[in-house]
Amino acid sequence: MKNPCGTARANIIKKTDVNGIPVYFGTGVKMTNSLAQFFVAWGKGVLTNGLIHTYNKETPEEGILWFIDEDQAEAEYNTLQRTLAKKMPCS
Repeated sequence: MKNPCGTARANIIKKTDVNGIPVYFGTGVKMTNSLAQFFVAWGKGVLTNGLIHTYNKETPEEGILWFIDEDQAEAEYNTLQRTLAKKMPCS
């Protein structure tokens, strides 16, 4: 399958669910003249057939953030999990 314009193949390193919201940490290739190759993404619609958008998007429901530095991306993944856990009411 060919990648549609504006997407990259997502290689998921870690995935968790926080109160029903999937959170991903992975690699890909951001094709918009950037060295970014690590991403943090959240939301039910951010991955389609193993593909992820190559632009940053950030809303409470879903988002994709691209990073050059792996440690920075992993730190954001951990922070995002804590943030989502605090925003959602416990059952």
